[in-house]
Amino acid sequence: MRAFVIDSFGQTPHLRDLSVPEPGPGEVQIKVRTVAVNPIDWKVVAGALARPGADFPFPYTLGFDLAGQVTAAGEGAAFEVGQEVFGMRRPGTAAQHPHGSYAEYMTASADTVALAVRPDGLDAASAAALPMTGGTALALTRWLELPEGETLLVVGASGGVGSYVLQLAAARGVRVIAVAAGEDHDYARGLGAAEVIDYRSEDVADVVRTAHPAGVDAVLDLVDSRDVVTQKIAPLVRDGGRLATTVFAADPDALAAQGGRAINFNYQATDQDMAELAELATSGGLKVAETTIFMLAAMDEAYAASTSGHVRGELVITTD
Repeated sequence: MRAFVIDSFGQTPHLRDLSVPEPGPGEVQIKVRTVAVNPIDWKVVAGALARPGADFPFPYTLGFDLAGQVTAAGEGAAFEVGQEVFGMRRPGTAAQHPHGSYAEYMTASADTVALAVRPDGLDAASAAALPMTGGTALALTRWLELPEGETLLVVGASGGVGSYVLQLAAARGVRVIAVAAGEDHDYARGLGAAEVIDYRSEDVADVVRTAHPAGVDAVLDLVDSRDVVTQKIAPLVRDGGRLATTVFAADPDALAAQGGRAINFNYQATDQDMAELAELATSGGLKVAETTIFMLAAMDEAYAASTSGHVRGELVITTD
């Protein structure tokens, strides 16, 4: 089978022929139909999972999100042959399990992949675009709480996580301020943003401070460095407000000093989140983020697009 792998950290990923992995006890073999490309993939390439003195399972197949069909099942597996599934590989197990989703086949167990049955009303490309970013958005909106009538500033609003947070927050009656490139403003408004700011031509802090002099209730920053968050973004939060980042740029102690809460958020995927995402997507409660589709043979192009840091919605790979 074809797989997109690295043979060492820091190496440029490449397509390679590997043996099809067979499922062991409690595992299923999945014929992968579609996968999503996420920033965590190139962070893994750079060595994010490396541990001093620990052996790493090279060649290592990249990829976390997937949709596919169960083609074989080991004794005690939770899914049956023929079932269509989707889900997300658990990052905490990746160092022990070399079978990522950027391949024509992979293996998965309850410990290594959060999985749910893909319902008939959810196509494979859409399903692959949900797990990591949609699951992160679900968990973030829970942590941020966001009662009706509050204001939420989302920095990096047009990416995968931002696309889902905009919708989930707006559905709660929250006034969402989206920070995105000008060409993505209509996209952000279509997902529920009430205000938009072009970070390329406007000073985000000045615009927010002018429109909301008492501060916003909550901030989600998906892109900025620690210096930017600390010096420009965190001061926009009202006393007692909340701030979350997914790039480990928050200073929780500093916000606690003004009666607020801050978190450097690390999503832990669950089977329940996958099932909830499927229900939301098929019921119309959540619109799947805009997707750009590549063939597996063009995986290097999709990977390069992801590393550019300027992606609207989701990048999805099809193995068909």
